[in-house]
Amino acid sequence: MKFQDLRFLWLPILFFFIQTLYTLFTGLPSTRVLMNVVTNTLMVGITEELMFRSILFHGTSSSFWIWHAVWITYIIFGAGHVLNGFISGDFNTIIFQALCAFMFGFYMVALRVRLDTIIPGIIIHWLWDCFALRSHFPEDTMIWVLIYLALFYYGLWLLRNYLPSR
Repeated sequence: MKFQDLRFLWLPILFFFIQTLYTLFTGLPSTRVLMNVVTNTLMVGITEELMFRSILFHGTSSSFWIWHAVWITYIIFGAGHVLNGFISGDFNTIIFQALCAFMFGFYMVALRVRLDTIIPGIIIHWLWDCFALRSHFPEDTMIWVLIYLALFYYGLWLLRNYLPSR
């Protein structure tokens, strides 16, 4: 990854900045809760990026056209989040989470294609999940939908050079 590639990270960095300000004004949770969240979300970020944007994406991109690999990777990532409904039993929340995971997954695989590494993806995924746990669902639902839509459209923009020519 080159220094100029950091320009692809401006949207999540802006989000992290806003969320950091929000956290500073609303206060941090207890140290025990904070350490639990930081550790758990770090493990989720590492494992999901390795599974989806490393192993699955690499396997599908070596067998299919790049857009097929993108679609397969992000659809399986989003669909995997539906399984959380069987754990929590709250399928209304899980459907929302899965739709957001589809959009987030698309941005993450676009970032993987553009940067050709998963390291920034691991860090973004980890911080994203850390901050997402601070949100107040369902009160912030519309804000989150807009944020995830922005990520999805930014992912499309990042992949614009990978469209087939006519």
